[in-house]
Amino acid sequence: MGEVYVEIVAKQKGCILCDLAICILEEIAPEFTPGMLRWSVVDVGDRIGLSRMEELSRCCGKRPAVPSIVINDKIAFDHIPDMEALSRAIREVVAGNAATGQNIE
Repeated sequence: MGEVYVEIVAKQKGCILCDLAICILEEIAPEFTPGMLRWSVVDVGDRIGLSRMEELSRCCGKRPAVPSIVINDKIAFDHIPDMEALSRAIREVVAGNAATGQNIE
């Protein structure tokens, strides 16, 4: 079974939409088997976050919007999806990983 890594590109302080994206992911995370879903926030308000944002820009081929959601180094949403859309996107990645035998970091 493949692992899915979700990154929320956000500004931790003062961004209501960023907070909403984090809340949505926190809400759906328990739907997944332990170890299947890892997630983190790329806080563009600090140096580490800005550095990761540059890495994501290179691997995604464009700079992710703030806020946006990146799944396994691919921009999945450049807006805030509803819970069902995000859950479905994660499940599709899991199904794709299982079908190809991949275990994505």
